[in-house]
Amino acid sequence: MNDAVYSTRQAADLLGVSVRTVQLWVEAGTLKAWKTQGGHRRIDRDSVQAILQERRGQTSPPTPDVPITPSLPVCSGEPCLRVLVVEDDLDLLAIYRMAMEHLPFPVELRCEQDGLKGLIAAGNFYPDVLIVDLNLPKLDGFAMLKALADAPETEHTQIYVISALSAADIHARGGLPGKATALTKPIPIALLLQLLSEAFHAQYLPS
Repeated sequence: MNDAVYSTRQAADLLGVSVRTVQLWVEAGTLKAWKTQGGHRRIDRDSVQAILQERRGQTSPPTPDVPITPSLPVCSGEPCLRVLVVEDDLDLLAIYRMAMEHLPFPVELRCEQDGLKGLIAAGNFYPDVLIVDLNLPKLDGFAMLKALADAPETEHTQIYVISALSAADIHARGGLPGKATALTKPIPIALLLQLLSEAFHAQYLPS
């Protein structure tokens, strides 16, 4: 096979996601691809490598003067709510983090500051709750949610879009997936904690 391309399966294995997720990322334009005359999809090597590079950037140690993305400790051996927040406002991320520290159950929090890293994180983290802004760098929230539509990694994820955009603006830009709930920024912290509590009880303490 041409070294400049990957098969869908090869790309999925390299990225650590399902074949279906790779297909969705192609459809959303996150990965560049085309089909051969025989109908086989080929994924552009450089676009796969770009996502891998983003992932390496996530795990590299922070450099001086670069703000550290707030997060909560990883849970071990007990049920905990996995929350992924994709928001480029560091002050708001810090507020979310401090608020979640007061929840009466464990939370594993992961934060990303652009849509591309958020998309990658969603494919690896399997969040119970995804909180996402719409105006994001690299890949906006609309494109990110489109790429996640029907992805098995987020099949059971509760999605909350917290944005300053009006309902009319959101509609004009294509709207949101049916499973996403739109909330106005800034969200009252009491409401945020209530939604997270409901998600935890629905996921881990069903009646």
